Amino acid sequence: MTTDHTASGGHPHALRFRATISALVGIAAAALAIAAIVLANHTGATTATIGPAWSGWTPTSSGSEGVAEIAAHIAPYYRLSTSQQLDVITPITVAQMNAAGTSSGSGLTIAVNSSPSGKAQSLGLLNGKTVAYNVCGLGSKNCELAGQASTVRMLLLRREALELALYTLKYIRGTQNVVVVLPPGHTVSAGGSGASSAPITVAVAFVRSELSPWLAVPLSHTLAQYPPETAQLALWSRTPEAGFVDQITAHALFASQVEAQQVGGKLLVLTQLPAQ
Repeated sequence: MTTDHTASGGHPHALRFRATISALVGIAAAALAIAAIVLANHTGATTATIGPAWSGWTPTSSGSEGVAEIAAHIAPYYRLSTSQQLDVITPITVAQMNAAGTSSGSGLTIAVNSSPSGKAQSLGLLNGKTVAYNVCGLGSKNCELAGQASTVRMLLLRREALELALYTLKYIRGTQNVVVVLPPGHTVSAGGSGASSAPITVAVAFVRSELSPWLAVPLSHTLAQYPPETAQLALWSRTPEAGFVDQITAHALFASQVEAQQVGGKLLVLTQLPAQ
């Protein structure tokens, strides 16, 4: 059975927030990075100030209002059909952590669990300015998506998360991390004929260093203006864009769980999933 969230066996890797992820995203990603460098060297500083805009749309603010604008701008492009939107996107209030381990602001604290599955948690707080979004399907009160779950539909959600991250890192000043919590789905555990399904909520997490090559070239060089509707997913899954999204997000998938902190407040715990 094909589902939205599929995790195979193996041990989750500790999140290192991968400064070298660009080397892992394949030929398509490397070509884009090289294009960014060549473009910069060829055009020089003058193009940086008067060249084409990174995107056709920009938020009017660089703060929390800008984050809300990005969420409201992107969600309507993702659709079950021409007449039905796939999901809605809501910014998550996050407590910001600095290198000294102190926090500012209210909201969820985000931590990364570096322990393998089944082991006691080993948590490290996510430092640097973090922007987080919750993607909620319109199919039910539990935020599940309407329609048939599939691996390729999960890839479409990963594209949505990548687009959110690119806009946020480009336009929201000081952002170092972007976390996107996807609608709940299911994963099939290993075990042959006795395999069972268990609920899982997946988050996609990015850092600036891993996406910086694609912040240096217009967004249209990376993603098409319009994502596919669900009826077009089978064809889209065979395109270079789908392959690029798969490669760049494969190592950015985490199981996410909200837990209560002993000192009060809520903790969003991210545990890395095997590459999908």
